[in-house]
Amino acid sequence: MSPIPWTRLAVIDALWHGRDPFADPPDDLRPLDLQGWRSVHPYLDEAVIEFRPHVVVEIGAWKGASTLHLARTMAAHGVEGTVIAVDTWLGAVDHWADSGLFAELATEHGYPSLYRSFLANVLREGLADRVVPLPLDSVNAAELMRLRNVAADVIHLDAGHEESSVAADLRAWWPVLRPGGLFVADDYDRLGGSFPGVTRAVDAFCAEASVKGPWSQEGKCKFLKPV
Repeated sequence: MSPIPWTRLAVIDALWHGRDPFADPPDDLRPLDLQGWRSVHPYLDEAVIEFRPHVVVEIGAWKGASTLHLARTMAAHGVEGTVIAVDTWLGAVDHWADSGLFAELATEHGYPSLYRSFLANVLREGLADRVVPLPLDSVNAAELMRLRNVAADVIHLDAGHEESSVAADLRAWWPVLRPGGLFVADDYDRLGGSFPGVTRAVDAFCAEASVKGPWSQEGKCKFLKPV
């Protein structure tokens, strides 16, 4: 577990200067929309049930489907933890390159409004007491976590899919993960898959860091940070 038993209020104090980002929600909440990919997965269940984390960090939250699955699993198993959802909610390269994914960004006045969908989903599912959004890019979010000494027990990476982007995320977030913590990465496929750069970046990082793993199953992989 983290050296400090981080509560949601402590996380908000550390990252949001004590201001709850879900306070005073808008009256015109969007309808529930939990569209996502591999939001339910054995590795995510294991992360909660076996590690009983105080702090889970999800990098790349999209509309919050996997964030909410993690939070819901915590509630079901009596785990008093918080999911920190890191995202710019501006999309990645593939969201801008693909017309279907671009439409999901729901631009308003020339700017993506995806965060409004995330906010509505968390509130409509009644899980705001277990989630803290952090609307920063991955590198700056990791730096803030280090600055505030907020260690993660579990990290779930599902952000950019290019090899250089994944490699940068792994380097940025490895110091945030506590020794003995679990790292889960999405879109990992040794047969190539849609995003081979993810697999190459993870394999190279694990070899360089001499970690146990990665083990893979159903499009995700996991590995442990040495104690």
